[in-house]
Amino acid sequence: MTQTNYVLAEDPAVDLAVVQAMAEELEDYLVKDELFRQLTVRTPAGDQRPQMSGSDLLVRLHRLHGEQGSLTPAQRAALDQVQTSIDATIHSLRTRFVERLERDMKSRLNSLRWYIDDCRQNRNRCRSEYPFEIRNRQRIEEILKFLGKTLDATLAAQLNQIDERIRYMIVAGEFIWDQRLQPLFPKNVYWYLYVLPK
Repeated sequence: MTQTNYVLAEDPAVDLAVVQAMAEELEDYLVKDELFRQLTVRTPAGDQRPQMSGSDLLVRLHRLHGEQGSLTPAQRAALDQVQTSIDATIHSLRTRFVERLERDMKSRLNSLRWYIDDCRQNRNRCRSEYPFEIRNRQRIEEILKFLGKTLDATLAAQLNQIDERIRYMIVAGEFIWDQRLQPLFPKNVYWYLYVLPK
């Protein structure tokens, strides 16, 4: 099967540059009321315009910590420094960060719901878009790790419904993203990255 919406691994140096830019914006992002913020970031691969949200930040940190072995000593030191800065900002604005993550999760649950609804209309498009669309579920996973047992019960129930709908429409398969990412996303946690729609 040809995957037209393939998710490629990001170079860790690019992820680091983006995380550093997000860390600089984090306090202002949390004080203001926007859910998504567009950034312009100079990276080793050229200028990029990533979207910033709480889950986008957590996803990039997850990848960077998972790829620490491929970072240079200077990059590891920069990651430690930016993680300390992010932790301090989140600590001082924790209530706002949690609220923003809950809004982020709700938005991503809605996106998944719309995608699953659309799958009934066009199975071929559903299969080809799955690797891209399921990024929303992976971002939710990073939100879950952060919120833990404090997750709002309504959001937890909505997630269970979405997961049931995903399980109903899929068959087992190989890891659906760039193989370089597979060690960062084990099957026991990220089961939805090892399946495809029927």
